[in-house]
Amino acid sequence: MSASRGILLIGVLLWALPAAAQERAAGSGRGRAPEPEYTDEGMVYTVVEGDTLSEIAERFEVTVDRLVAINEGLDPDRVRVGQRLTIDSGLRRVEHTVQPGEALSRIAARYEVQVADLLRWNRVRSPDLVRAGRDLVVFTPVPESRSRSVGSPQHGRLLDGRRMPTGHPGMWVRAPGRAWGTDETVRWLTEGIEAVREDIPNTPRVAVHDISRRRGGPLMGHHSHRSGRDADVAYYQRGCAEEGCRFRTIGPDQLDVERTWRLFRHWLERDQAQAIYVDHRLQRALYEHARSQGVSRNDLNRWFQYPHPPGTRYGVIRHHPRHANHFHVRFVCHETDEDCR
Repeated sequence: MSASRGILLIGVLLWALPAAAQERAAGSGRGRAPEPEYTDEGMVYTVVEGDTLSEIAERFEVTVDRLVAINEGLDPDRVRVGQRLTIDSGLRRVEHTVQPGEALSRIAARYEVQVADLLRWNRVRSPDLVRAGRDLVVFTPVPESRSRSVGSPQHGRLLDGRRMPTGHPGMWVRAPGRAWGTDETVRWLTEGIEAVREDIPNTPRVAVHDISRRRGGPLMGHHSHRSGRDADVAYYQRGCAEEGCRFRTIGPDQLDVERTWRLFRHWLERDQAQAIYVDHRLQRALYEHARSQGVSRNDLNRWFQYPHPPGTRYGVIRHHPRHANHFHVRFVCHETDEDCR
């Protein structure tokens, strides 16, 4: 199950509540309250003697107004013993697949929850028991996407964008003020670079140059890069300096095809890249390497412009002038960005 794909949670199980709410859900001084019933529609609580609606709302960290809204015919001033109430916390349910080398603390930070909550929701006693490849259930207040890419890369803007993180061990950002993108652009760039580092030891840092301005719009030196979906990134190269791989014009013999293809493959297999602009001479080296790795003929034809001439409109990986010193990746419009073109 993809980490980036979450579904809206209609009702959250008791063990999905924050720790403080779980303690309150255990009941007040009159004794332990009964646990709710877990249904496909959500969590259903059965009223017991002594309950008030305000106490139930506090117990499960929802408002009285919300309980009234989702329980048709509910009288806020009067609840009956045995009455069944649907509880909705407003959290979003996500299934996150743990990646190699990914710490629980990083997963918790991404979803703005606590490590203790991750362990409790998944009934795991110790972080040491969580292995790569495991699917974790997460209940998060973070929306699927806060950002919005509006319009096209040539005539667009960016709302509520994120800046590329600085200090990441796999990359360095040349100009943070020009490195704002959508949530997805920042996440997909970071995840792709991390995938290369996890699969291939001793991978050098790679330079990330321009993405967009904080609010998008015209960016000096570019016709595109206006809506938070475009990024200029250095190629992985043979014999990069100690500080990492920077922008420099290279030929096929200088291209680190293994690492560059591993990065491209991460995005292509997930249908995240709309276009990757690469000098046609470098495409051939990547094409031959991908074929040697067993990529199917169908995928080669779908992903590469090569062996067609540079001017033809084939493939995701395609030629564009002045891209022998870096590649340009344009990510797809995310499904939450209704005005993205």
